[in-house]
Amino acid sequence: MSHDVFISYSSHDKPIADGICANLEAAGLRCWIAPRDIGPGEDWPTAIAGGISLARVMVLVFSNNANLSDEVSRELHLAANNKLAIIPFVIENVTPEAGKAYYMGRTHWMDAMNPPTQEQIGKLTKRVKSLVERVGTEGRVASVLAPVVPPYFRKSLNRKYGWIIPVVELVVAAALVVGSVFTVARVAGSLNQPTATTLLTPSLPAATPTPVSPTLYLYREDFGDAQFDGALPPDVIANSGSCDNLTLAQQKGSLAFLAPAKISPSCGVSLGSEHLLNQIKSVEFALSSSPETSMDHPSFAVSLIPHVTTQSNLMITCGLAAVTGGSGCVVMKGGAILYHTKPFIERTGTAYTFRIEVVDPDNMSFRFVVNAEALGEFTMSPADALAYKDLPYFMMAGVNFLSTTTKPGSYFVDYLAIEQR
Repeated sequence: MSHDVFISYSSHDKPIADGICANLEAAGLRCWIAPRDIGPGEDWPTAIAGGISLARVMVLVFSNNANLSDEVSRELHLAANNKLAIIPFVIENVTPEAGKAYYMGRTHWMDAMNPPTQEQIGKLTKRVKSLVERVGTEGRVASVLAPVVPPYFRKSLNRKYGWIIPVVELVVAAALVVGSVFTVARVAGSLNQPTATTLLTPSLPAATPTPVSPTLYLYREDFGDAQFDGALPPDVIANSGSCDNLTLAQQKGSLAFLAPAKISPSCGVSLGSEHLLNQIKSVEFALSSSPETSMDHPSFAVSLIPHVTTQSNLMITCGLAAVTGGSGCVVMKGGAILYHTKPFIERTGTAYTFRIEVVDPDNMSFRFVVNAEALGEFTMSPADALAYKDLPYFMMAGVNFLSTTTKPGSYFVDYLAIEQR
């Protein structure tokens, strides 16, 4: 019999795991938990494997005991192979050992206490329900759909980075470049790029098993704070007048761009604040379109842009339908394409995790990755690196419609994180 949630835990944390199970089931979520769901005489490893294969979401009760558990490591491995969405519910401040970091390093963790409060379990329950609904309609997308980050995290960022530019200045800068940002698909279309033959599969495990704690992020937004559902979080700013024909709002753990047919806006939003390039280790974000969205949908992308208002604006962009022949990444300067990755074919209804790695900020060397598969690398010319490397950069996301013949479509940013170098 299928179920919604597999609960992974160390036997030392069984009272907490049982409490989580009881709360999830009280909310109508079917759980699988050992030893309750292992029948008399049933082979334990076989039962565990079966329980994971029939679940949609894994809740990992993560503690020092779980970190030391080989059984938990095996369960994480099986969950990733079965493409479960994994929610680490962290009850102790512990750095994952290398094996577990391989699966946990790219997910956002839910912080809790030991024992967790009822409020924290309530937030976990709400997030699990959201993921079960999402996975049920869009398929399993392991490690892409991430749990909510506690509200205090964003507040601490604002206190820590006092040099962040005022919001008004960021809006002005965004408005000056938005027209250029969302011409990427149009300009890229003029290139003689190779035909996209790669069909990427979602939810491959992380390429590098490096644990990343929340303190190593300059910015992270997973659109999980329910108070902003139906509106926009304060760190997401729409460019004035550019999104009037769309519904743009946070919903069910995503930033949603809901577009009707036969309109041609360039809808862009700025995300977060500015950061110096030499402070950025990587930018990671998950993009998806709804299953019913046409395969020939408009460009939907996220761009890393320096705060400079000249005709030679630099834009480092990755997204869906962002290059001729499919999806991928492109580097543009003043409207001219300097570099583009090999394209891949998107499956609508599937989330894709893009990662722009700043390999060398002084020489402006970048690596482009999607779902842990390398798309390519690029290094700026010495003259361009000198001109752009010391500028502050900010993020923009948006949809670019090239004609009024477009069909209805729904586009989602599932999360965005800027990792500190």
